[in-house]
Amino acid sequence: ESSSVNDQKRKLYSKWLSVSPEATWNDVITALTIRRENTLAQNIKKMIEGHPSVPNISNGAAVGATQKEKIMFNTKEDEEQVLHSLIELNKSFTDLEIEVRTAFDEKEASDPKLLINLTRWIEAYMNWNDKLTNASLNETFKIIQPFYDFIDCNLIVDVSEKFLKGVTFGDEEKLNIVSELQNHKKKADTFRFSTNVAHLHKSLMEIYQEHIPDLTNMPHIIIKLQNPWYGNNINSLALLIKHLLPVGLAQSLLKHITIFRGSVVIKYTVLDSTADSLIEYTGGKLQFMRLIGIFSLYINDHPVLQEDENMNFTFELALLEAVTAGNNEAMEFLLQLETVNIDHTNEEGKTALMLACERGHEDIVHSLLSAGANVNIQDNKGWTAVMIASEHNHISIIHMLLQANANPHLKK
Repeated sequence: ESSSVNDQKRKLYSKWLSVSPEATWNDVITALTIRRENTLAQNIKKMIEGHPSVPNISNGAAVGATQKEKIMFNTKEDEEQVLHSLIELNKSFTDLEIEVRTAFDEKEASDPKLLINLTRWIEAYMNWNDKLTNASLNETFKIIQPFYDFIDCNLIVDVSEKFLKGVTFGDEEKLNIVSELQNHKKKADTFRFSTNVAHLHKSLMEIYQEHIPDLTNMPHIIIKLQNPWYGNNINSLALLIKHLLPVGLAQSLLKHITIFRGSVVIKYTVLDSTADSLIEYTGGKLQFMRLIGIFSLYINDHPVLQEDENMNFTFELALLEAVTAGNNEAMEFLLQLETVNIDHTNEEGKTALMLACERGHEDIVHSLLSAGANVNIQDNKGWTAVMIASEHNHISIIHMLLQANANPHLKK
């Protein structure tokens, strides 16, 4: 029986390598975990950890080849453009980050109150309690390092705007450090909003490989998303992570995420938290997850949500369902994606605004109007949002619609 099991394993490895010759042991273990083959995944992990001759899974060593796996793009032009932008942004930010650290070192030498003011400000900004107590300047930057990168650089930009106003650098041409960071952020935001999730792959993390600590023992979330997520941008993915985690736990996206080819499967490592606390927190967001297009979520090996993929899922239908359910968080999130047609209609010709008016969801009506929902669309029977609100005697909603220039004289 033992021989039979070993034969099965060898066949599995052989088949895996024939499909993906550049796969890593970490790929094998993660894929097996996703497919709930937890026993086999753990056996492989123990085998690797128990044999010094086998490369450690955390260092990205290949199963069958040493060549790095390439990012897959639709066209060669896509590949060249995205990779060029990625490399240039990383170089630019690295230079600026060094200037920021140098500026803080110099300010600390002349301002004894700088450190305490800085740590208090960061703790308030990140909603932390005593995380930076007694931390030195170097320790402070090490602690916040996982929470920003060269794409999502809001934290370091905001810190500099607060504490480094008027600081310049450069021997010949004096450059304002805050202005240079703001310019970098504009370029990063352009990349962030124009690059699709489909363009992300774990090899992007090679940029950070030498600087990331071993995260093997950190809890990780494995998320399966409906296929329309492939067309969304990196910013949408960052929004998703922030909505799924408690305040202050959403780290830099690119440093802690892996996206697998073939389906929208995300593995996100979470620092400063326990698996149990994440299971409890995400367990309270099941309706939100279903509505926005998550059909499976695991914390380590624990299933928080496990359903079949919905091949008919669209963000427009999700918006209608979120409004019907009265889930304001899901509705607001979907509107933030900026890819959703807010005026999409169901089979009865009703828009999200009409459904909210029908059910008396005042907060949702307000959000939809603020997002530019059309107030004068008529459904299959000729009803408008204001007619529906009047029919159900939702007076405050009627006032909101009229203030948004709803036409009360349209006829059915």
